[in-house]
Amino acid sequence: MSDDKSRSSWPTYKRLLAYLKYYKLAFFVAILGNIGYAAMDVIFVRSLEPLTDETLVKGNMDILKIAPYFIVGLLFVRGISSFVSAYCMSWVGQNVVQKIRVEMVERFMQLPSEFYDQNASGKLVSKITFDTQQVAQATTDAITKLLREGGTIIFILVYLFTTNWKLASLFLIASPLIGIVVNYASKRFKKISRNIQDAMGGITQTTQEIVDGYKVIKTFNGEKHELERFSKEAIANRQQNIKMVVTQAFSTPLIQLIAGFSFALVIFYAGIELEAGSLTAGQFVTMLSMMMMLLKPLKSISNLNSVLQKGIAAAQSVFALLDEPSEKNTGIKTIERAKGKIEFSEVSFAYSESTGNVLNNISFKASEGETIALVGRSGGGKSTITNLLLRFYDPDSGSIKLDDIDCKQLTLSTLRKQTSFVSQHVILFNASIAQNIAYATGEAIDLGKVKEAAIKAHAWEFIEKLPNGLNESIGENGLKLSGGQRQRLAIARALYKDAPIVILDEATSALDTESERHIQSALESLSRNKTTLVIAHRLSTIESADRILVMDNGEIVERGNHKELLALNGAYSRLYQMQFEE
Repeated sequence: MSDDKSRSSWPTYKRLLAYLKYYKLAFFVAILGNIGYAAMDVIFVRSLEPLTDETLVKGNMDILKIAPYFIVGLLFVRGISSFVSAYCMSWVGQNVVQKIRVEMVERFMQLPSEFYDQNASGKLVSKITFDTQQVAQATTDAITKLLREGGTIIFILVYLFTTNWKLASLFLIASPLIGIVVNYASKRFKKISRNIQDAMGGITQTTQEIVDGYKVIKTFNGEKHELERFSKEAIANRQQNIKMVVTQAFSTPLIQLIAGFSFALVIFYAGIELEAGSLTAGQFVTMLSMMMMLLKPLKSISNLNSVLQKGIAAAQSVFALLDEPSEKNTGIKTIERAKGKIEFSEVSFAYSESTGNVLNNISFKASEGETIALVGRSGGGKSTITNLLLRFYDPDSGSIKLDDIDCKQLTLSTLRKQTSFVSQHVILFNASIAQNIAYATGEAIDLGKVKEAAIKAHAWEFIEKLPNGLNESIGENGLKLSGGQRQRLAIARALYKDAPIVILDEATSALDTESERHIQSALESLSRNKTTLVIAHRLSTIESADRILVMDNGEIVERGNHKELLALNGAYSRLYQMQFEE
């Protein structure tokens, strides 16, 4: 992923604020509410001037009589302003987070396979949960405080300068020093915020691995090891958060101390002005109150810096993900339904330069309706062939054609629409059985067709025994089902899609012998009008394949049907003999 540090703060925050344009009306109302809130506070303190001069100095009690009504009115307006601003700003912030999260998930589905090879899933989940929430604070909490406290500071300064510009100027002498402290704290906050995000990603990743792998952990008595591993991540997160608190705890009192020196200087000269008669008692009391009042927003603004820097660092992380290039989809041709002719021509591929080629000059053809089996030792490149056919990766050299059209010329959606895929690593969704079998077909679920697919996959025999049948929820990744049941649902899903090409990557590995025999007969009938690529470990499952490709070290070392390969007495024959003996 791109380096976050290369991005400056202002362009990032400007890009973040651009999301507010979608919610302009609510944001504008929130601004008015915050300004109104700040104005009411200043007006309240401003009322001390006439109250002191007219009531305490001149003895005019009429102003004192109307003061309670004035105070209640101010508090009422202040309360309304506070509610409106808080509600509208929160509404805007959560909508911004929702929009960003949708964009991130959309980007997840557009990213190439190489991206997922290089990034841990737990850290990606952390970006969409933790980082986006930090962004929300930068867009709502930070702006709310900036408007309220910033508005209060501006209103106070306006009053101070219009009342006595000399005293106001004295108070602002400390501004450069405060700016230096704020600048240092900003850089520190930003650096620590990045470290906190990395630490949170580590916590999320470790937690996910513990939850997903609890059976392995328990079986190998790895509880202590995993606890130590998680503790390291948690300690790193704690240390970074403490650094954030220390920086904030140091900068805020320092800013207030600097402002306090200015305040003391103002009081000294205000006494001289009061004695000379150029400042009334009401003005003196009000100016001192305003300056005292100024310390609170100054503290809030200095604290706001940490929230803002967290949000900017989080936004940089989010935008780095959103700016990742999508998988290549340069094809423009579409096919409604392919015939199923596949051709690999001199295809070579390597996942990275360091690992070397996984495939070397692979060439083979599959005619419409043929069943091609890929066999060989693990790491021979069998699964890579199917990954290239689906364009999860592009070959480094050579070409792959579907119905005599280079796959790169087809749109990705068109290419993948032609294929049903069943892997040994079954992925199911936390939904009903019917929704899993008819997954993402883009149309209303045909329950009759779902049942037919389930029967062909020999899944109906356990589905009909469930309390809710096809409407039974199967839990996260089908945790309520056995391995064989999950595999049969995946096969039923492929049957329901009814694509012209079927890829089976160890698809029968989790089935018992009887179910496997039933599935094989179903797949054989299916292959009469569909092109089928079968990756198999057990050679007994592919004896009826039209052609078998024996792979070793990324090359096709033998090819032919079952009888032909046995007659060669080569690699296939040795594999078959080994399994026969077992």
